[in-house]
Amino acid sequence: MSNKRRQIKSTTIFNAKVTTTISISLVLFLLGLTLLTAFTGRGISAFVKENLTISVVISGDMDKSATSKLQTAIQKKKYVKSLRFIGKEEIKKQLVEDLGRDPEEVLGYNPASDCFDIKLKPEYANPDSIKVVEKDLKGLNLVKNVMYSADDLRMVNTNLSRIGAGLLVLAIVLMVISFALVQNTIRLNIYSRRFLINTMRLVGATNSFIRKPFVTGMIVSGIVAAFLANLGILGLVYYFQQEYPDLLTIIDINNLFIVFGAVLALGILLTFVATVFAVNRYLRMKTDKFYYI
Repeated sequence: MSNKRRQIKSTTIFNAKVTTTISISLVLFLLGLTLLTAFTGRGISAFVKENLTISVVISGDMDKSATSKLQTAIQKKKYVKSLRFIGKEEIKKQLVEDLGRDPEEVLGYNPASDCFDIKLKPEYANPDSIKVVEKDLKGLNLVKNVMYSADDLRMVNTNLSRIGAGLLVLAIVLMVISFALVQNTIRLNIYSRRFLINTMRLVGATNSFIRKPFVTGMIVSGIVAAFLANLGILGLVYYFQQEYPDLLTIIDINNLFIVFGAVLALGILLTFVATVFAVNRYLRMKTDKFYYI
């Protein structure tokens, strides 16, 4: 009967450790993602800026000479990084691919117009500067219209802030739960060793000596949790890079290693602090209360 009870206690403690480790790994995973979002936020914002395109639609009655002069005038603008001319036949071809039929057959004429696709220098690729650029381009002769997606950059920055805040809040909630689970695991450990701990007290063992095996055991759990969290982050990064190859230019490998190191440090720190608080709580108890925890 005694062996059966001992086996049940060992199983209970093991299950508690596994639950605690998984919970801590979720916390570290979310904290790692929050840190990675902060690192990649600038990269994503820069990527959107570099790929932000302004389309300058030009009048249909322009000849090659006038088009060339307009191209030169636009190219000289200080905010222009690159410029590409797109003829209306190329645009019509794209419309056929998108619509599945030739709009010229329906309308009797090609509705597309020649245009220039402009990519801006990063310092000008923000909502306020784009408005100034738009006004300047519209002031040029023979420019029919200026089109761009004004909300892309704003939307990216807003969404990154929301995602980061959401991950941080969720991580804090899970951190509180993890502290509670660590405390429960420590309680079960102390209860299973209560006679040994009391004997150690009687022979004069210090609290730090009694506390050491509990702290060491939970730090090992923290390291395992950090490994699992880093594995999850690496898997997520790999998945997104397979789906979106352009992410390779956004995620810096050095930043990724910093995130891995930070997750490991947080895993050790979280388990150390939580364990010290939990063990100290029980070690401060009087001997008669110690048996009823």
